[in-house]
Amino acid sequence: MKNAELSPFHIIGHDIKVALDNGASMGAVILTYAAIDAMAFLSMPEAQVEVKGKDFIWWTEKYLKADSRQPYQYRGIDLYGARCGLFHRYSATSTISDSGKCSVFGYHDGSEHIYKPVINKNVVLISWSRFVNDFFGAMKVFLKDIIDNEELKKRVDKRIDQLLHIMDAGVAGD
Repeated sequence: MKNAELSPFHIIGHDIKVALDNGASMGAVILTYAAIDAMAFLSMPEAQVEVKGKDFIWWTEKYLKADSRQPYQYRGIDLYGARCGLFHRYSATSTISDSGKCSVFGYHDGSEHIYKPVINKNVVLISWSRFVNDFFGAMKVFLKDIIDNEELKKRVDKRIDQLLHIMDAGVAGD
């Protein structure tokens, strides 16, 4: 199947997996945060035209869940602070974390998140592979909600064509 025939959801997932398959773990993490931004854009309130931090936080709070046995359970503000740090500084820190409003994420290649609040309650070591897999799980739940919720489906249908698409050059040039 050509990229032009794939939904933006498939393209997003494919690009994250390609990054992982080629050893670009931080690239996959960054693409995952960008994908969360896209999901927040699709699901933001009807009258809104720009995705905001509160939309990103809402989407992660609703959909992104860590396994209940993990020592760290995702908090939307932490994820938003981590996203801002990566996008704006290519750093673990952001203006939000600098102000003390969220935890700081480091990333590691293990299978479990590492969180020891007794040592430092503001630092979490995120298993990047678990984070990416948790996002894929969140996206599955989000897609089910799109099917089951007519209001959400209308918002997504209205905005889906605004997501980045790759077209066949023969079609784009016509």
